[in-house]
Amino acid sequence: MSPPRFTPETVAAAWRDALDLWDVAVQLSPPEPHVPFKRDDDHGYEPLAYIDLVKRQVVIHFDLLHDMGAAQSLTAVLAHEIGHHARFPHTLGWDAELRVQEQRLIPGMKQSLTNLFYDLQVNEVVGRTHAAELAEVYRGFQRVRNEPPTPLFFFYLAIYEELWGLTPGDLAPRALHAPMEERFPGLRSEARMFAQTFYALPTPRLQFLYFCATFIRYVDKPEEATYWIPLGGDVSMPDVDDLDAAVRGSGQWDDAMAEARERGWLDGTSGTDTPDALKTIRDITHHLPGEGGGKLRRALVGRHYKRLVEPHILKLPTPPSRPEPYLRTLPEAWEYGDDPATIDWTLTVLSQGPLAAVAPLRRELEADLPPPSELGVPSVELYLDTSGSMPGPEVGFNAMTLAAQVLSASALRKKATVKGIVYSAGNPLVSPWMYDEETARDFLLHYIGGGTDYPFALLKTLSLERPEAIRVIISDSDFLANVSSGNHLEVLLEATRRSRALVAFLALPDDTQARKVLAPLLAERRFRLVVVTWLSDFGPAAAALARALLEN
Repeated sequence: MSPPRFTPETVAAAWRDALDLWDVAVQLSPPEPHVPFKRDDDHGYEPLAYIDLVKRQVVIHFDLLHDMGAAQSLTAVLAHEIGHHARFPHTLGWDAELRVQEQRLIPGMKQSLTNLFYDLQVNEVVGRTHAAELAEVYRGFQRVRNEPPTPLFFFYLAIYEELWGLTPGDLAPRALHAPMEERFPGLRSEARMFAQTFYALPTPRLQFLYFCATFIRYVDKPEEATYWIPLGGDVSMPDVDDLDAAVRGSGQWDDAMAEARERGWLDGTSGTDTPDALKTIRDITHHLPGEGGGKLRRALVGRHYKRLVEPHILKLPTPPSRPEPYLRTLPEAWEYGDDPATIDWTLTVLSQGPLAAVAPLRRELEADLPPPSELGVPSVELYLDTSGSMPGPEVGFNAMTLAAQVLSASALRKKATVKGIVYSAGNPLVSPWMYDEETARDFLLHYIGGGTDYPFALLKTLSLERPEAIRVIISDSDFLANVSSGNHLEVLLEATRRSRALVAFLALPDDTQARKVLAPLLAERRFRLVVVTWLSDFGPAAAALARALLEN
């Protein structure tokens, strides 16, 4: 016998009842059937219900709801989805904040628990009138999955048993009660305490901290923990803007963390240290599949270094120059909403004739920039040592990377062009000439590791290709060892004479050894030796160096 179908009338009635439960106006479309992600997917791994935030569309997996034996729970399921939108909206920015705090409290968590948190909020309200229907959904989910629940999901079900006044075993399998209580003594009492405490807390931030502090006990291995729940498929991954704002932090979280410690939820170390932004970025991206995590991590690290650069960057004045000539771009059809000032009426009348008024053509003005040398602005080559003596910039703070970022940003704001050479042992990474800060910032985050082998042959080639460029070598004592071998000193001397300036920007305890090794170069008026004693001084020193090199 084929399963009964949900008729349009029953779905419409359930939708009205679900809206009445919240008594609010929502901008959501009535529910539509879920289309399986893959035809051979098991029903148990498909979402039961979710909201497509792009289309503002509620989607229900009607077949799965029937297979779970919870067809009569349609109103409760719809009310649950509406609750996420109307009363407890989980915006991507808010979800990013929760993910950042979660990684600080439960380091290494492979799969975020935020969906569990959101469902606990919504189900308390829906359960006031539809607890039996929601309970049937969770029972049916277990029947479809046909596998024992994890400790985390068992505890989650036990909370609902306490919240809705159900007998122990109505949701959490009765056969597992004794083993779970033996493994986690006081589990049932903790579930009862959670149900009594969680919903009485005054702010969602406190609720989330209490949630993490409680649930961490039931996560065996955060780096392996995965779960799936029937009503937990709503939240998409926050984008780079959301996560970047969350990494920067909020004073409200500091206040909530302080109160959580006062309440005794956090142990002596959790949440007490000043958060390391790079560690946080690594934690919230390490578990993402494919290349997406790496790209997202690089973007977040780039924004972090940008914030580190700004306090050191010099607002260098732009030198006066003659007005730049402009060229017209190719004509395009002008459309409603485009800037009217871009319409080229002369061309339009000549080419369109009587249709000129209804079909104008537009052309942009594009600057015909003279070469940098005509503007008096140099090209800048940055040789960044990324040997193992300094950490990878995505893993830990790298002062030399920061110095390169400060120098490149200063040069680009001066309208110079920048070429980056990231080197260690082996073949160096060489960028094209770069014209914008974001491109340069991303390139200078590359890291090789290993030993130090300065690319003297490349220096010779580039100094011949573009003489009069400014060249800055950012390294440490290993550079001195490289110069001391072979004919490298002669190559460096020749490159210096071809450059507008060549700077050895080195991290050293003092300049004694450098002056000894580089003695022939010190007599050259185009050579500069800059020694930075403390790594913490690299940023200010790079700003001072930029001012000396780039100001007219």
